[in-house]
Amino acid sequence: MLLVSIGSLLCIIYKSLEWLWLSDRFGRNQKHFLSIEYFVALIITYVILLIGFGFIYTFIEMAGYSIILESGQEIEPPFFHILGTCIYFSAVTLFSLGYGDIVPIGIGRWFAVVEALIGYLLPAAFVVRSVIYFEGSFFKERG
Repeated sequence: MLLVSIGSLLCIIYKSLEWLWLSDRFGRNQKHFLSIEYFVALIITYVILLIGFGFIYTFIEMAGYSIILESGQEIEPPFFHILGTCIYFSAVTLFSLGYGDIVPIGIGRWFAVVEALIGYLLPAAFVVRSVIYFEGSFFKERG
């Protein structure tokens, strides 16, 4: 039953993405509704931000300044534990999940605020850019 549910969900996701990128809904000659390259660029931007902020948090932690608490305790070495925790914290902050298992303290709060703000603004910029692009191409074809 679980496999059927997972398979159904994956099929729905696939068909939704196919509808977005491969649809000919607007009378265009097999043009994509959304550019796959544009979507990949958005994902790459998210990955760069996530890893970049993760490394910023890691470098600050390695410099001896505690900016993140994990379960109420300072993060302890080794390096890869600190790096993994900081990248996880970066992902949770960027995507505005905020589980609460890792919290910023001190100057880390301001870094987290900036990262969360970017995480909020990036999808909005993606939508605005897409609307402007498709509105322009729609009027070009009509006019």
